Amino acid sequence: MASPTKQGLHKAKSDEATGSGQPRPLLEAEAEALGESVDAVASRVLEQRKKYAAKCAKIEAARIKARADIRAVTSPAEQKRIVNRLSADLLS
Repeated sequence: MASPTKQGLHKAKSDEATGSGQPRPLLEAEAEALGESVDAVASRVLEQRKKYAAKCAKIEAARIKARADIRAVTSPAEQKRIVNRLSADLLS
C-alpha cells in the first residue's frame, strides 16, 4: 500500500487529469520530465485510475462476500477455509 504522501500525490494528479482549463503543475512536470505531452500523461493517469478503481471494486466485493459467508457457517474450520479462499482469490 502506498504511503499517505504518495496517495495524496496520486489523488492530486488524478484531479489535475480530470480538470479542464485549470493549472496542472504535476502533470506538466511529469510531461516535461518524460518528453511527452501533458495530454498523454493525463490520459495515462486516467487509465491507471480506472484500473485501480476496478481492482478496488473486485477486492471490496470479495471482502463483503467473505464476511457474509463467514457469518453463515458455524465452525472455525469453515471460517478458516473461507478466509484462505479469499486470500487466494485476491492474489490471483
